[in-house]
Amino acid sequence: MNSVTSNTSLIFEDNLSRISLKQRVITISLLGIFSIPSIICFLLIFYYFIRLRKSLLLDRINHHIILCILIADFLIIISELPFTFHFLSLGYFQTKNLCQFWIFWNYTSEAIPLFLTMYASIERYLLIFHKRFIIKHKILFHYIPIIIVCLYTIGINAYLVLFIPCKTNHEYDLNVFVCGGACYFSDFLPNIYDTIVDVMLPPFIILFFNLLIIIRVVIRKRNVSSTVLVPNILKKNRRMILQLLAISFLSLITWMPWVVITLGQNFYDPSFAQQFIDIIIHYLPYFSSFTSPFLALIGLPEIQAKFKKFNRQHIIPLKTISPANA
Repeated sequence: MNSVTSNTSLIFEDNLSRISLKQRVITISLLGIFSIPSIICFLLIFYYFIRLRKSLLLDRINHHIILCILIADFLIIISELPFTFHFLSLGYFQTKNLCQFWIFWNYTSEAIPLFLTMYASIERYLLIFHKRFIIKHKILFHYIPIIIVCLYTIGINAYLVLFIPCKTNHEYDLNVFVCGGACYFSDFLPNIYDTIVDVMLPPFIILFFNLLIIIRVVIRKRNVSSTVLVPNILKKNRRMILQLLAISFLSLITWMPWVVITLGQNFYDPSFAQQFIDIIIHYLPYFSSFTSPFLALIGLPEIQAKFKKFNRQHIIPLKTISPANA
């Protein structure tokens, strides 16, 4: 009797879920495979940030925003991803009472890295071309904006998700990712504000300032009158520029599809690309978080040197031991 009930329950859950059992298994497998090396890389980077804190944090303010992005991405993996694993493993979310918290934490944890990357793009531009000004006013243009970005994303999502009341007949859909989403989507003004300010604006700012950096670098390289000073500036900031471009590109890959789909749903068809959202788009931020520590290493040569030293001391000697010597 229990066996029959269990089998019937599994078929029932699979039919109700928007994504098939096969798709869920593939998604869980990919998320699990990518999460393990990512967590290891995160922990090693955090360890070296603590160990080399003077050279990496106290003497170099450009690493502060990168560390904040890494912490935010790490929190997604260790605190929000388990909710997704639970949903994918069953095909539905089991606890209706936790729906509101999952929605809030999903929206907040994904928004913080996006907004931090947005400000990182602005700050990197200023650090490359107006470094003395930033260093002189680092409290106003460095520390305060980082705090504001974090507080804003937490505050706006707390207001939208937790304090805008649901309609009396509202029921969370446990068979859909994040229980079908927040209640404020049915309110015009909060929804349009969130769409424009929290979803569309950050990717466009990221794109604008990254293109601005590239254009100014190209123009300055072609400027014959500054052959000595400009190459030195670019050489000093090469890793910082490449690191920002890599992290920003990853963020754009994650969020620009949301912008396109949002426009399509508002001006073309409310169900535009819905299946694409259910199968792929919901899970892109996780892969962005998985990749971020490896991309961050581009601008962290001190940690790269530690990794290489570890490889020379531990991995290479193992390869030189032949079966005959063993």
